[in-house]
Amino acid sequence: MMKKDYKENFEAWAADCVRITDKLTGVPVPFRLNAPQKRVLGVIEDMRRRGRPIRLIMLKARQWGGSTLIQIYMAWMQLVRREGWNSLICAHVKDASAQIRGMYSQLLREYPEGMKRGGPKDWTFVPFERSQSVCWIPARRAQVAIATSLSPNTLRGSNFAMAHLSEVAFWADGDERAASEIVRTVSGSVAREADTMVVMESTANGTDNFFYHEWQRAVEGKSDKTPVFVPWHEIDIYRRVLLPHERAAAEASLDDYERRLLDGGVELERVAWYHEKRREYATHEAMMAEFPSTAEEAFANAGFDRLLRPDEVPPLSADFTPDEGCRPIGVLLVSGDGSGQTLSLFRRDSRGRMACVADERFEGLSLPRVLAEASGRCRDCEAEMRVAQVCGPSGTPHAEWCAARAARKGVALAYDDDERPYSAIDAHALEEMAATYASLTEEGLMAETDAVARQELLRCTRRSAGLTPLALTRLVAADLHSARASVMVSLSDFI
Repeated sequence: MMKKDYKENFEAWAADCVRITDKLTGVPVPFRLNAPQKRVLGVIEDMRRRGRPIRLIMLKARQWGGSTLIQIYMAWMQLVRREGWNSLICAHVKDASAQIRGMYSQLLREYPEGMKRGGPKDWTFVPFERSQSVCWIPARRAQVAIATSLSPNTLRGSNFAMAHLSEVAFWADGDERAASEIVRTVSGSVAREADTMVVMESTANGTDNFFYHEWQRAVEGKSDKTPVFVPWHEIDIYRRVLLPHERAAAEASLDDYERRLLDGGVELERVAWYHEKRREYATHEAMMAEFPSTAEEAFANAGFDRLLRPDEVPPLSADFTPDEGCRPIGVLLVSGDGSGQTLSLFRRDSRGRMACVADERFEGLSLPRVLAEASGRCRDCEAEMRVAQVCGPSGTPHAEWCAARAARKGVALAYDDDERPYSAIDAHALEEMAATYASLTEEGLMAETDAVARQELLRCTRRSAGLTPLALTRLVAADLHSARASVMVSLSDFI
């Protein structure tokens, strides 16, 4: 049976009835709100309790669980407060939308039996009228629609009571007019009634996009949305334990910026952590890009750590036709822990441009199994294989092992000028490959046909390159393409 206070106490319901996967242990744990989540919840609940439509624009910094809070709050509305309360999840790319939906699926799987009415099938996601993008929760007569900014037409003609718009700053490659039209379409379908929600959230992506201008309107009080920003110093884990005898020395080591944080009310333990963390970054601007103290810092430094500018990434091409007489190259990206491998196949066209013609992610497979699958794909299309890995201090044992094993399986390998069949992507190599990619783009020798991969190229950063695997396979392929193109030119000049 439902506890009486659950309809008015989201936090109690979340702790008792919702289990999420702990990022450190991978074990399902009760969903207990951290300090930033509690502050954002207070803003949302103030609107709800006053009977106002819930309208929020949220600027995210580091991963403190903002998207998780919004999604679970919407689930509370659907599973506890309202029946027939349809929701929409719209992210910048398909994978991001699916990840958010996966969170909801886990919630339903872990939901307490005592809270359910009806049979087990009534509490699972089922396709709504055979739709692949709309799921149905029979027990609550509620729809959960999944969409991306890349296919906004699926949103038209629908009625939603709630909408979670994720990473809006990256929608339509930052095209303000296109993003504005999508948001207007979604917002127009949500009535201005109590318990309805429209939450627009994103990490910063500079100041030349729809999200930034909407944020500014909200800050100036000209928008229907309440602005919320969570700075790094509100996140629980960012603090350094100081013993009593260490406090004076820690305070004496602070510079003017850090003293202003201290004077502004940030605890010394947190400022001391910030001081130590800055040692990892070459400049303060790079630190502020990752850990902004204010919204202004977040927007001003958003692109500081990015590898490529927008003009260094080719626009989506609709006229790329592979030259079937050109041997393809397969780039197999392996991760340091042997998980999350990606295989991308590249070809050239008659104009000398290179583009990816197929991407395949290998989820839940062991590294030997992934290598067997990737080797088979490369043999089938007679592709040369190049193995790549983002490497740490320990080197690239997986990449070397994979290349050697692929050779034993009869796969032709793609060697570089140093006679290596693998790419060890350290900080120096990453910078060089990005410069090469940008140069080839300028020369018209790179093409891109996949919108998700292009988004990853625009988001790829120096410190978190491993989170954008499709971007990395493109950079590795560009590096090979450049080396081979230079050899071809030299031979031609010689003849």
